[in-house]
Amino acid sequence: MAGVTERWTATSPKGATTHDQSTQGKTARMTRLAGGAWLVLVLSWAGCAPAQEPYPFKLESAKEEGGSVIRAHNQGAIPVSLHLRLTQAENVASDVPFPIVVVVPPRTNLRVARIYPVEAGKAWRYRFDSRHRNGSYEARHDPAATYRVPWRDGRTFVIGQAPGGKITTHFPPRDREAVDIPMPEGTPIVAARGGVVFDAVSEHSVGGPDETLMSKANQVRVLHDDGTIGNYVHLMHGGVAVRAGEVVQAGKLLGYSGSTGFSDGPHLHFAITRVVREGESFGELSEPITFYVGNPPYLFAPRTGLVVTANYVSPGQAPRMREALRAR
Repeated sequence: MAGVTERWTATSPKGATTHDQSTQGKTARMTRLAGGAWLVLVLSWAGCAPAQEPYPFKLESAKEEGGSVIRAHNQGAIPVSLHLRLTQAENVASDVPFPIVVVVPPRTNLRVARIYPVEAGKAWRYRFDSRHRNGSYEARHDPAATYRVPWRDGRTFVIGQAPGGKITTHFPPRDREAVDIPMPEGTPIVAARGGVVFDAVSEHSVGGPDETLMSKANQVRVLHDDGTIGNYVHLMHGGVAVRAGEVVQAGKLLGYSGSTGFSDGPHLHFAITRVVREGESFGELSEPITFYVGNPPYLFAPRTGLVVTANYVSPGQAPRMREALRAR
């Protein structure tokens, strides 16, 4: 079971005030912060982490070029999907049609749009709102991508909830292809595929079969080179071994399993997702997972009841079903 939340807020550290800016003897009504700075909308991916440093992304609207220019500042290590729409527009036009849907590359200050008065000398005003989500909505899962099992070599676990088996919680699109692997609390969890960590949450300490705890799951999220996201969820309190911005390879220790958030017992929730558009916002859609074991590898799809040993030294062999092993 896993859940993520999106937080977007407009902030005014010194208190927002209304300011009438003179334009050729007339006024253009704009929103300005006390102290002289133009309105800045700060949006952050909460990722179930109230105490985590927010992802360094913000929108800024500033007076220039005979109008107002909206810029997106993405100082983080991954792309951000942005949806922007006007909610009020009086005597204004823009150089880019609204609504605007764009991907802001990492470590980029992107000029999104310029808004300007249609009739010079007359009052003009506008308002806009926005939604964003970490990751690119243009990402497509590489069908050739494979994943090592996300636990250390030599350990054996039985796959629980998985596509094609009995489903109890994996109904939302972001979870339909996810797998749950029951395991003792404190089991080391490793990266199934290399990428960039952009979410590393470890401060939550509560968990149980209660949907109100959905946002209390500790987790690590890793962006892969095809734009998909590896989700490692329900980690133990204090059980994260990486930081946001860190580059990891397959097999790298990410943290330790637990039962935080919406969970009915210690296990790892593992899913591969990609960002998708959902109306005027964004969501995530899960993608099928192809695991591999052995060297050379044996590829397989996860199934409920499959007994899997993390072996990456000897040639890979097909995992057996739990029932088949009991019958031996």
